[in-house]
Amino acid sequence: MTVKHIVIWNLVATDDASRQHAAARIDELLTGLVGTVESIRSLEVVRNVAYPETNGDVAVVAEFDDAAGLDAYIVHPAHQEAAAEIRTLVTGRGAIDYEA
Repeated sequence: MTVKHIVIWNLVATDDASRQHAAARIDELLTGLVGTVESIRSLEVVRNVAYPETNGDVAVVAEFDDAAGLDAYIVHPAHQEAAAEIRTLVTGRGAIDYEA
């Protein structure tokens, strides 16, 4: 079994260009952690394509060997730095972690 970690955000930006830039920056920040945070087995940043009035805008889907790997990711200084910048680009956050 592995642990999947999914976080969904809404973007603060309202105009299309700023939203595209913010989503691209989140993608860059999080995919840049692959190879830096050893416990990441896979990580994908995705953008919503339907029901924008009710769905989140951007999500990360990451996979870890176990809960300890997820914990290592959460506290890793590179993740903490990325998360701090992401918080300036988003409003609202939903998350789920589950065994797969």
